[in-house]
Formats: sequence, C-alpha cells, structure tokens
Amino acid sequence: MSMAELEQTTALRILIHLLKKKKASRTDLRKNIDASVSAIYNALPKLKTLKLIDEDSKETFPFTVEVFLTQKGRRVAGHLAEIEGILAE
Repeated sequence: MSMAELEQTTALRILIHLLKKKKASRTDLRKNIDASVSAIYNALPKLKTLKLIDEDSKETFPFTVEVFLTQKGRRVAGHLAEIEGILAE
C-alpha cells in the first residue's frame, strides 16, 4: 500500500472527520462526509488495510459499528490537518 490509496478524496475526508470527532458510526460518516455512500464504503477497507482506522462493533442494541483512528491514523490525520491549515492561509 502507498500514498495512492489515500489519493481518494473520501479517504482524506474520513481521516480529518475522525481526527475531530474521535469516533464515528458509519451513519455519522454518511451524514457528515460530502461523498457518496459507495465512496465512503470503498474508502473504509482501504484505510483499515493501511492500519489508519479500526472498528468497534457494539454487541448490544443498537448494533452499531464505530470507526476510530489508530495511533498511526492520528499521526497521518494530524499531518493532513496541518496541510489543510497551510492551504487555508
């Protein structure tokens, strides 16, 4: 895996969103990421393969899956936020 996996805009948006929110359900991602549902669902396995995110499945009602950044993911998302700040100058 390489940077090419992150070139998908949706993957970058997910990382930034999780940096701000700490955890998010897939429903939350669909509501707050400006991307199609299929783009979000395509990005999640790529981010998991890169070990940037992980998932926590609730085994009681409501049966939700929460997505969160790994330590590596927080580092990458932090750099992305820094770049976003530079571009906003």
